[in-house]
Amino acid sequence: MLNVRQVHGNWNSSRIQQIVDAALEQEIFSYFESSDRKTQWIGIGSTSRFYPEDTGNRFSSVEKWFDNVKSQLPTKIDRDAIAILGGFSFDKNVNHNTPWKKWSAGVFVLPRIIVKVTSKETTISEIKKHKFSNDTIEDVLNKVIEMSHSSAELKNFQTEDLDKDWNEQVDKLVDSINESKSLKKVVLGRFKQGEFDGNINAVETLKALRALNKTTYHFMLKIKEQLFISATPERLFLLDGKRFSTAAIAGTIGRGDSEQEDNTLALKLYKDDKNRQEHQIVVNEISSRVKGFSTDVDMNETPMILKNQTVQHLYTPIQANVSDNADAFVLVEKMHPTPALGGMPSKETMSIIRNLESQPRVLFGAPIGYITFEGNAEMIVGIRSMYVHFDQFLMFAGAGIMPDSVGESEVKETELKFQPMIRLLQYLEERK
Repeated sequence: MLNVRQVHGNWNSSRIQQIVDAALEQEIFSYFESSDRKTQWIGIGSTSRFYPEDTGNRFSSVEKWFDNVKSQLPTKIDRDAIAILGGFSFDKNVNHNTPWKKWSAGVFVLPRIIVKVTSKETTISEIKKHKFSNDTIEDVLNKVIEMSHSSAELKNFQTEDLDKDWNEQVDKLVDSINESKSLKKVVLGRFKQGEFDGNINAVETLKALRALNKTTYHFMLKIKEQLFISATPERLFLLDGKRFSTAAIAGTIGRGDSEQEDNTLALKLYKDDKNRQEHQIVVNEISSRVKGFSTDVDMNETPMILKNQTVQHLYTPIQANVSDNADAFVLVEKMHPTPALGGMPSKETMSIIRNLESQPRVLFGAPIGYITFEGNAEMIVGIRSMYVHFDQFLMFAGAGIMPDSVGESEVKETELKFQPMIRLLQYLEERK
């Protein structure tokens, strides 16, 4: 059995910030923040970790580990305040001969101390395999805060494009789509790699992530020398009881330098046939999947505009009430990958992605987030992201390739999608 103790209360923002900063300076930490900034999960250390095997079903293997942990939890606790944080791999086929190492099939963490912050209250849970000392949870947190100190700084960084002929690759793929009787869309990714002089300061990284990307989710997971960072705008789904929320996000254009130019670009995106067709493919496929585990689906007939720091997207919210047998793990498997990250039809496009992309995606474009032991969850999509291993980093950006796509235009779109992580590094470099 696991030992659990909890404290509920309302901590002020400065105290919560102290906890966040202390967590980020640990060897193992996890962090999730919702796009509306109303929910935070802060994980310190690790009571248990799970790396899915590269054989079998990664979703069911994580669920088996999750159920085993759940069986060891006391019954008289707030199980909705305890969660696992991490992510599944994008693809079931993994390659361990990459910088991702043990993360290649995904990774999840049950934190040693987990803090859930909502607009209503803050709950701190401590989970141990052994008995607690005489120290209170507050005493333990104070010791963590007192011992936390990091002087790491990023002096400079260099990037290299790993897909220099990507525009030509896109044009060849367009020919294949036009010749095919089944292919409708393929989301093809490109990668940048680089190295640091110095080290990333996790505290400064999160501050920059929140300052530079105000309308996105914020996710960070660090286990020793490995770190994954995401400022994704895209939710795979939110499960709150039986209420299910997701969204179709597809179709992209840049932001304007003025409000008038920004609105002009938004209107151009809204009226663009290629982007509207791409978006409708995603809407149709996601709504079809949702209807497979729900009879009550609600969505807008026309898309809205979702504005992020560097780009704006076509956006259609979708909500439903799910059936009793549809838990978070079932929903992840049914929803991933959406056509916004894979394509249509799914099996065929996954094979094309596997063969054409220069690097395995692993957590890029994959389901990441949290699942509570009460069964609630929020899983997001690992885009606008960066993976760090020691002083090396890898970035990913993808674009939906359609019958009328043009390689040069898709390169420009993906460059915009790289910007959140590039600007993050530039910000950290300038603070040295």
